[in-house]
Amino acid sequence: MFRAPFTGVQEGSAILVTTRCPIVTAGVQTMEAVIVEGIKDDVFWSFFKLCVFRSEGSDNDPELEGIGRRILPKLKGSPLAAKTLGRMLSMDLQASHWNSILESELWELKQKETEILPALRLSYMYLPFYLKQCFAFCAMYPKDYKFEKTCLAEIWAAEGFVEPQGGVRIQDIGSQYFEDLVARSFFQKVNGGYVIHDLLHDMAQKVSEHDCFILRNKTDFDKVPQNVRHLYVLHNIDFDESNLLSLCNYTKLRTLICNNILRSRLLFVMDHWCTKLTRMRVISCAFIDELPDSIGNWKHIRYLEIFGPSISKRIPSTFCWLYNLQILYAKNYTLRSLSGDFGKLINLQKFEIEGLALDSSHEEGQGIRSIKNLNQIHGYLVINNISILSKDHAAEAELKNKKYLDRLILIIEVLEGLQPPTSLKGLFVENYLGVSLPSWFQPQN
Repeated sequence: MFRAPFTGVQEGSAILVTTRCPIVTAGVQTMEAVIVEGIKDDVFWSFFKLCVFRSEGSDNDPELEGIGRRILPKLKGSPLAAKTLGRMLSMDLQASHWNSILESELWELKQKETEILPALRLSYMYLPFYLKQCFAFCAMYPKDYKFEKTCLAEIWAAEGFVEPQGGVRIQDIGSQYFEDLVARSFFQKVNGGYVIHDLLHDMAQKVSEHDCFILRNKTDFDKVPQNVRHLYVLHNIDFDESNLLSLCNYTKLRTLICNNILRSRLLFVMDHWCTKLTRMRVISCAFIDELPDSIGNWKHIRYLEIFGPSISKRIPSTFCWLYNLQILYAKNYTLRSLSGDFGKLINLQKFEIEGLALDSSHEEGQGIRSIKNLNQIHGYLVINNISILSKDHAAEAELKNKKYLDRLILIIEVLEGLQPPTSLKGLFVENYLGVSLPSWFQPQN
């Protein structure tokens, strides 16, 4: 079936197949396979020294070079093994550390001639614990997934993998974890994003085989480990409502990323998830039109990302029970109102939506007061009917503290209490009948 589309091509056409599996070679080859050997000894030694000492010179510690030469044959000439293990060795230039790696029993694991898993496993074993759990968590993402540092750092923080350090923002600490893994070659930068090499991904899946799982097709639903904690549901048109409802059986779930399209029925499915999966920490869900009232059951949720059509929807009042929520992304959403209790989300650090249009006439300014504590809001903000508010009510919005706003639209008459952040790029004022400009509207501001 794989070869059939290529049987009618013009003479001279060729297809090159690369694989680590001999069965694939036997199934598709039309000529003798070319076995790609590892890098030859002298060149490989120079490359290995570059990875470890950042130099190919001969002025390195002779004892360490001697140990390094004895480690070299175990890497089978693989550049990936040299980079990963080499970076790990460079973190500690003590002979005792290098000897412990040389003498590790992991080298004795049964392996094929070109297998390099022991080298990669060693690199993983010598990671600090906090980096181990962060990297192992990435096994829930499919191969070749392009990671974005800030997003992954926020998710690690939400999962509880990041250790607080004084007053430093916890997501910034997570970003440093990411950089540490990049420095150790566990991530590779590709076209503006980061990817994990296939062999490293295989290793991550091996060490987290009971915690992480990827659902690619219907048969995978029968293979999910009973105690799974992190699930990734790939887009598949064959998945139906019953498939996704079956996830309610895995009550230890903490992470669920679902890119499937059920549209109107996804609200029904999510309602059941909110009722049964009460340990959730991270949710990312595509094509959800609105949130169910039962979302208030997710008391432990810290990271919520929803993608929907560009429509206006309300957030249910029960949403304000999510006191642990740190990150909220409502992409492509424009909200017309926020619950009066929205300010109770005291742990909300980042709130990013397509647009927020507040009606200030709602309950004597309750709409405007509901954004008082939302200082991490990104994007643009529209405020209607401000003219009926007193100066004190307007000031309660504390717009000047919302430094991530790019655009502000004020349809108002009272401006004095609505001082915006100085980082604002655009300001529109409609129907202003005042006789003078507000005190904050000065050239120096």
